[in-house]
Amino acid sequence: MGNLAKIPEFDRAFWKHIGDEICDEIRVQTQVNSKDVHNKNFKAYSRGYAERKPKIRRGSGGGSKVNLTLTGDMMRNLQTRGFSKDSVTIGWNGVDAQKVQYNEDMGRAVTTKSRPLSKGSLRLIQVETNKRIKRNADKETAKPITFTIGK
Repeated sequence: MGNLAKIPEFDRAFWKHIGDEICDEIRVQTQVNSKDVHNKNFKAYSRGYAERKPKIRRGSGGGSKVNLTLTGDMMRNLQTRGFSKDSVTIGWNGVDAQKVQYNEDMGRAVTTKSRPLSKGSLRLIQVETNKRIKRNADKETAKPITFTIGK
């Protein structure tokens, strides 16, 4: 019987890295690309809000561009909230979680129960896990493998 390569371990550090990368991906999709979780342009702001926004902003959210950024606080609050050896939790807390829900109710979904992550975020997870698998497979297959045929 041959030695079988071990299944790659996805440790706590890996899941923390994934969480941080997904948070960054969501920020870019939202603030730079102005896209929702379905990769569609965000619904326009109301005329009144679009006119008020440049006057009340304190961050980089000026103008009528729909990027869910008035002060930047909500997107800064998106963080890796927890991780273990086999999972990661990201999200918002407090008033910023309420803002995310309000924006979803207004037709500007950063995340939803039916689609928590965009296809781009899922692709990022796939790329990162494939890299880990390949690195571990390369390490395991670099070792001599002994096969015994027959008895």
